[in-house]
Amino acid sequence: MIRNFYTCDKEVDKNSHGGDGSIDIYRAFRRKDFDGAWDFAIRVVMPAGSSMGEHRHEDDEEMYIILKGEGTMIIEGEEHKISSGDMIVNKRFGTHGLVNTSDQEIELLIIQASQK
Repeated sequence: MIRNFYTCDKEVDKNSHGGDGSIDIYRAFRRKDFDGAWDFAIRVVMPAGSSMGEHRHEDDEEMYIILKGEGTMIIEGEEHKISSGDMIVNKRFGTHGLVNTSDQEIELLIIQASQK
């Protein structure tokens, strides 16, 4: 199966996980598209000043792949500067959030897998 994450339908997520502003989500793949442990693969575009609030996942892991932009990733309460090319693993039962602290948009891929 082949899908292009630039041409997927856009969804708008307002105040994602209690964050600020709206972010655009392009769902390339959903749980139903996989046979294995993958939950989804999405492209996210975060305008300047927007954020995904700090939140906790259960028995799943996510990988954030920063395609464009820079900001601050909060992992387990610690702030980390991120920029294009960074790959971040959000571990099972961990907390994380992302803040666009720049004047440019952040574009990233998020891929999630679950132990369920």
